Amino acid sequence: MSPVFKPTCVAVAVTLLSLGARAQSTEPERVEVTGQRDAYQAPPTERATKTDTPLLLTPQSVQVVPRAVLNDQKALTLTDAVRNVSGVGTDFGFNGSAQPLLILRGFQTTSMTASGSMSGMSAYYVNGVKVMGVPLNMANVDAVEVVKGPASVLYGRSEPGGLVNVVPKALSAQTRLGLEQTFGQYGLSRTLVEGGGALNEEKTLLGRASLSYDKGGSNRDFVENKLAAFSGTLAWVPNAGTRVALTLDHNAQKYRNDFGVPADGNRPANLPRTRQYNDAPELSTFTSDSLVLDAQTKLDPNWTLKGRVVSMRAKTHEVDVWPYRENYGLGAETCDNTAGLSTLCRYYFYVRPDGRVKLDQATVSLAGDLALGGLKHKLLAEVDHYRTEKTGNLYFTQISSVSVFNPSLGKAPALDTSFPLPADDHNQWTSLTLQDQVAFGGGWHGVLALRHDRTDALFSLTPNTAPNKQSFTTPRVGVVWEFAPQQTLYAQYQDSIAANNGRDPATGNALEAERAKQIELGWKQSALGGKLNTTVAVYELVKRNRADFSLYPTVTTIGEARSRGLEVDAIGQVSPQLAMMASYTYLDAKVTQDPLYQGTRLANTARHAGSVWGRWMFDEQWAAGAGIFFQGQRQGDNANSFQLPGFARVDAMASYAFKVGTSSKGSVQFNLKNVFDTVYYTGSHPLVKDWIQPGTPRTASVTLRLDY
Repeated sequence: MSPVFKPTCVAVAVTLLSLGARAQSTEPERVEVTGQRDAYQAPPTERATKTDTPLLLTPQSVQVVPRAVLNDQKALTLTDAVRNVSGVGTDFGFNGSAQPLLILRGFQTTSMTASGSMSGMSAYYVNGVKVMGVPLNMANVDAVEVVKGPASVLYGRSEPGGLVNVVPKALSAQTRLGLEQTFGQYGLSRTLVEGGGALNEEKTLLGRASLSYDKGGSNRDFVENKLAAFSGTLAWVPNAGTRVALTLDHNAQKYRNDFGVPADGNRPANLPRTRQYNDAPELSTFTSDSLVLDAQTKLDPNWTLKGRVVSMRAKTHEVDVWPYRENYGLGAETCDNTAGLSTLCRYYFYVRPDGRVKLDQATVSLAGDLALGGLKHKLLAEVDHYRTEKTGNLYFTQISSVSVFNPSLGKAPALDTSFPLPADDHNQWTSLTLQDQVAFGGGWHGVLALRHDRTDALFSLTPNTAPNKQSFTTPRVGVVWEFAPQQTLYAQYQDSIAANNGRDPATGNALEAERAKQIELGWKQSALGGKLNTTVAVYELVKRNRADFSLYPTVTTIGEARSRGLEVDAIGQVSPQLAMMASYTYLDAKVTQDPLYQGTRLANTARHAGSVWGRWMFDEQWAAGAGIFFQGQRQGDNANSFQLPGFARVDAMASYAFKVGTSSKGSVQFNLKNVFDTVYYTGSHPLVKDWIQPGTPRTASVTLRLDY
């Protein structure tokens, strides 16, 4: 944390927390002894339509993992959260556990044609803002939303499988102060201090702040994950129709990435569970500061004007050592595996030790209700400008190789910065979105949306390369039929188009844009008075102009892949005692056109996968929960040259809630992840055979939470 920023964070936090404590001392409130026992209910979300449309009337599968589930499972990473949702998997990540790379409906959430170098590929949304290569502070998360299928009509350049949006904890006029401490095996710990409330008697000025420090535990050699984070929000709410909020976030991540284990034949190599070959002599770092200004006002009872300005600045220091069996011949040592896996070459592989990341976005939208032609319309018009860029020289050097089965580690040399590679890496778009949601009557609803983008994108190691400038118009059409109370059928067609960063190395021309289209049909039900919600979806998703990385860093686009699937999601309060969240996925994802890989399955996509998690409340104080998370066999790479075995992992928890004085509460929670200590693998990089990510062994943790 920078010397200037650190006292600012602490001062804001202390001010908000002390104001909250004074307010509580004068207005004690009734507190029930329920600890963190929130119901398993998805909070309202606007993510699929950017309007206040109920999920039941949205022609798309949208799933929400609420805070109650995150708390009960002690989800410390984004991958912990999204494993509860059908159609979501994990790939191999390059920047520590706080920056995961996810897979939705068979496709990565980031294509390398959209990210430049492989490092910093993680992509997700925070309150609707797209961020890439930024660590996620899960301590400040209220819910995780998963929007299935193409989302570029509303959110611009994105991969066709869908998007994951993180919802930060919300402001409240009620005064709160929370303290939380988690300790676990392998050095796991998390400390959280958060609080806020009304800052004046009229309750028109609200504030909230949180400070957290996460140290991700790991049983793996040399692996470290640390994240210090601050978030503070001030909001002015003069009336029910007007709100202006300013949010400041700071993240300081230090990590040494886990590069997993190599494949030996068609399976992960049989190695000690601690074995890992990245022994970089120093930790990589990522430090970011962001400001978000949100404003909205009701122009009249039917129309709302919203605006948002986002600015983020970050510094990167990427110095991980990458193990890789291929020999580029850049060093004195070699790695010969012709007689079978024995040696790994190692590289500083396009690392950026002194990088800068910028993100700027400005959005204005107008939404309202209109009766026209005897029909009810919900209209949305939005103008969006977004730009992100990375600067700083890249470096590619080969260092000492190591034996796979008898390595001598802990002696990696520091990065040699004698031969820099200047890189131009940016994405920019300016867009106009128009959407009309129509209520036809008789339970019928429709949506039509169009988005026009003007894009400017480039990743190049050649100075003064012209950027790719393209324009697109993208449609979405959907229909919903409420054929019975709290039950709907829906159908939707969507396009997805993304400008490509690369250029044809032979002609210098811009590569064709990546394109996708999807048809989705589904059924939704809200039962038990809205307490139990179920979605069943079937879809076909086709992506064209897929990227070919065989000559990386030269990237070309060629081929087509198709994903077909059935997805089932359910979440809710089955009874006053039992809450549950469950999912099932059948996925058929394969390459349909490609000169090398036609007919192969997409990497990291199990044909069958699912989860069941339940929590039982014995009384107002005692609760216990357990769940199983399973995946079938997956192909480890694009060539289908090795497989990741299927697995089933069982987790469990138990908790006790208690009173603290007359108006406060606390809880103690015990979590045991991977109860049976199953050996499994979460994912693998689709381009190589050397980065297979092992799952965590049995890990116990205890959390103490106090709320005042």
